[in-house]
Amino acid sequence: MNIGIIESYNSGFLDVIPEGEDSDYWQIAAIHINGQAYCPTPRLYRSEKVALAKAAQIYDWLASHEGEISNGACNCSELQLILWQQPKVS
Repeated sequence: MNIGIIESYNSGFLDVIPEGEDSDYWQIAAIHINGQAYCPTPRLYRSEKVALAKAAQIYDWLASHEGEISNGACNCSELQLILWQQPKVS
């Protein structure tokens, strides 16, 4: 049983999970950058590799558009998704 993958990327990490126990489809659970976690619009990807590549693309976009996220959400028309900033747990 695969429970997901957390892969180091730049100064953060990418978190992808399988859609189900025996599924070949994956989704992005979160992108972690600068101590913050961002969750994209739920979407299924055909493989772990494709999901990680898309998560890396989102990370890169976040790194260059940090100031555009307000009130915990951002509509990223360039990548055709919405990102939600997850609150920090104390």
